[in-house]
Amino acid sequence: MRPASYPVAMLLLFLACSALGYESAVHQAFTFLAAKQFNRCIENTPMAPLTPLQVRYIARSNVAQSDVNPLVRMFRWNYYDRSEEAERSALWLIDTRFHGQFNERVRRLEGVEDDVAGYKEFGRIVSFLQQVTSPPRVVPVYTGRFWRLSFSDRFDSFPVDEAALNQAVEQDCSFLEAVEENYHAILSATARNTLAAVVEPISGMPVSWQVFWTLADEERGFGEYGSAGNNFGRKVEFRCGDDERCLLLKDDPLYQEFALERHLQAVRATMAAMYLSQRQNTDLAER
Repeated sequence: MRPASYPVAMLLLFLACSALGYESAVHQAFTFLAAKQFNRCIENTPMAPLTPLQVRYIARSNVAQSDVNPLVRMFRWNYYDRSEEAERSALWLIDTRFHGQFNERVRRLEGVEDDVAGYKEFGRIVSFLQQVTSPPRVVPVYTGRFWRLSFSDRFDSFPVDEAALNQAVEQDCSFLEAVEENYHAILSATARNTLAAVVEPISGMPVSWQVFWTLADEERGFGEYGSAGNNFGRKVEFRCGDDERCLLLKDDPLYQEFALERHLQAVRATMAAMYLSQRQNTDLAER
């Protein structure tokens, strides 16, 4: 590579990395746990459970959506539009929002006749539903800050406590009784849940989680990192009043509680989508 091409290569790497969200292993963990609990919840009902093979089609497609190649990722970022209006919000040639992709996947799912293809399209839809449980995706905050050699948000790499998550999931199936009527409604409800969590006060402190991700005044705008910066999960001291500073420790229980709720929401959103999908499949089989 010629020296003159280094800046271009660095820019391309920066743009590609900036669109990252949850790691593929996290998407897979959410999907398998959701399927396991979903099948428990629909026992003794007319609804068909998901088979192990169907779950693997969903999980593989979900992972493929999150692992899209860097060239595509450069021009398609996985950020949510809070106004829910923009299928496409462009920055140069870059599509900054994922709504166009999501809508296309839903249209494809509605048109498929092959079961395997259907579960693959469904897996890609699930990937977006899981993404909107991540605060930087929904606020949204642009995560690529090349001047600090930072290309992702630390929340997205915060460890999933699978034991605690499994225990939390097993405690409740009742939310499936009020599943939204379509995938767009599940997406909106899940994103609203994440935004509500971001503006909630941090327990025992006079500030909300916006010290990490601050919402823009305009719904269609990008937010920014707050006074705590991109430091979720780290020891961080930040302003929380006129003459007061607050402190969170590395792997603080407050971090763990917040992350567990977001991860729980990812599993529940996945279960809601599975319920909607299997309900539709059951209705078609009965006709």
